[in-house]
Amino acid sequence: MRIAPKEIETFRDDFTYSNSMEAIARFPFPFPEDEYRYSVNIEPHTTPGPEGTAYEFLFDIDEHYLSEMAERDIVLKENPKRCLTMPHMDLACWDLIERTMVSLSEDYPTWFELSRNGEQWRWQNKLLQIDDTFVFGEGETGLNKLVGFTQGEDLIALNGFGTDFDADIAGLLEQQGDNVALNLGDDYSVRIYNAD
Repeated sequence: MRIAPKEIETFRDDFTYSNSMEAIARFPFPFPEDEYRYSVNIEPHTTPGPEGTAYEFLFDIDEHYLSEMAERDIVLKENPKRCLTMPHMDLACWDLIERTMVSLSEDYPTWFELSRNGEQWRWQNKLLQIDDTFVFGEGETGLNKLVGFTQGEDLIALNGFGTDFDADIAGLLEQQGDNVALNLGDDYSVRIYNAD
């Protein structure tokens, strides 16, 4: 089941954030124990996934979207360095922006619309009342606009070959202890496991 965004809840002060029973039922990560240790599990994601699940589309827009976007706005205003890009990754940022906007507009056409006339683009995020026209590939990439104000996921783009990668684009707004300025350019050695 898909869940439409609900009214904005808060993550601070009066802390009104809560999950509906529908959100709990579609939570994608069953915990085998009554203890959670922060980790990252990267696995292939083939779209479309099972209908109505958090895996159906590349990005999951759920009942917390408006609340997450409001919180991200606060965090970016308090600390704009939570979204950083290495200078040589400008073209990759534009690729990321294109992939995100195309995916959101195709998967959630009621809420997102992308119109392209050559390099002249118009992006509409109807949930957040954003209507932006820009020339694709020109000027600042607007990573803050994409990561902070369009989609709710934290992003790290790795650049490299084989099993050695550097974190060259990062938009980490959630409080998981990462320092974007310190992590940017860090080396990540990747171990690739065959799931079979």
